[in-house]
Amino acid sequence: MIGTSMCWGFVNRETDARNGLISMPYVANSEQDIYIFGGAITAGASISWFREQFCEQDRQAAQAQGEVDVHQLMERDAAKTPPGANGLVFLPYLMGERSPIWDPNASGSFVGLTLYHTRAHLYRSILEGLAFALRHNIECGRQGAARLDPELIVVGGAARSDLWMQIIADVTGYPVLTIEQDVEAPIGAALLAALAGGLVEDVAAIRNWISLTPRAKPIAANSAVYERMFQQYCGLYPKLRDAMHDLRAVAQERE
Repeated sequence: MIGTSMCWGFVNRETDARNGLISMPYVANSEQDIYIFGGAITAGASISWFREQFCEQDRQAAQAQGEVDVHQLMERDAAKTPPGANGLVFLPYLMGERSPIWDPNASGSFVGLTLYHTRAHLYRSILEGLAFALRHNIECGRQGAARLDPELIVVGGAARSDLWMQIIADVTGYPVLTIEQDVEAPIGAALLAALAGGLVEDVAAIRNWISLTPRAKPIAANSAVYERMFQQYCGLYPKLRDAMHDLRAVAQERE
């Protein structure tokens, strides 16, 4: 789920809970199944921040064109920039971070910024940085999971973006599917109500309520670039953590 924040999760019968994620009994079949999840605190919020602070021209153009979403204009140029945004990495810790680092004093960063980079590079690096955050959680889940499904199902506002779906596929190495119907959490609530009321026998009934649409498959050349970038992403937080904390202390002194 990628909306204002991000939540990635899976259901297993057993897990190693020492890898930075949260685990609890699954809402259905809770005596046997465990729900393990984690995610970034500022996913879509990072997009909104960038849009509000740096994309006024795109916002005005979208209003003038009527039916055009401002994000389509933002992505048009970002899609023309290469994977890896020419060596630019975004750490999406704009309000601290949840899993797997659990640090309320972490802060966001653009690392690798040069005079060559444009606003389109910055926007692409945000999309990529959030995909790296997703993969960071997936890698932690992989360490403790008995198994993971061979594909990702993405819901939320991010699912409207073809560019972001391709980036996620390339970064994670998983094919990406989205739900054809415009449904999110309410359909889960309806399923649980139907289960409790005896109208369905099993949560597997959800498969009859929705249709999955393939959206993106990993492109090997892109994935090779992102593999190097992901290693840099994971290494940056430990290197910058002390500076992040010191700068947060300075900010708090001025608040």
